[in-house]
Order: sequence, then structure tokens, then C-alpha cells
Amino acid sequence: MSTGPSGSLQARFEDGLRFLATALALDVDHRHSAAIVSTACDAIQCFLLVFEAAAQQHLADPEGETARLRGQLEALLTPSQSADEAARHAIEAARLARDQAARVLPRLMG
Repeated sequence: MSTGPSGSLQARFEDGLRFLATALALDVDHRHSAAIVSTACDAIQCFLLVFEAAAQQHLADPEGETARLRGQLEALLTPSQSADEAARHAIEAARLARDQAARVLPRLMG
């Protein structure tokens, strides 16, 4: 079992991976758009904890990945999109969040 702040971040990152895997599995049949969006958003919430810790330590974002993720999250929040578009945006945002959190987490734990 993980202890301390970095262990907690690692556990939440792993939770996010499980949520993302579930969203991707739901996406295979394209019939559960609301469940896809909900589960992908759960993944994003887990990854956001890593970003919050990175912000508290003032870690740099030289590649601009956090800004790219913000754009994808804004697309997810567009009110007039179809359920399929929302599902696609949610999965893409969760993937971007996972990738960025995976880059940042080792620097937080090191």
C-alpha cells in the first residue's frame, strides 16, 4: 500500500488509468455515450490531482501540453454537441490528461 503524498498521487494516477480503460472499452460498441463521458471525466479528475500537485511545485510545461489539454476540455464542455461528439472529446481529453500526468508524475515523485 502506498504512503505519503507521492504514493497517493501514484494511486490516483492508477485509478485514472482504470477509468480510462473502462471508457475505452465502452467506446468499442458506441452505444453508451453518457457512460463513456462520465467514466472519461472520472479519469480526468484523477489526472487533475497530479496537475494540481505539479502547479503547487511550479513545474514547467515547456511543450504546452497543459494548454492543449485545456483546449480539449473546452471542446468537451461545448453545450451543443452530440452525444457521440461528447464521448469522442471526453476520451481524447482523458488520453491527453493521462499522457501529461504520466510526464509530470515522475518529477513529483523524484
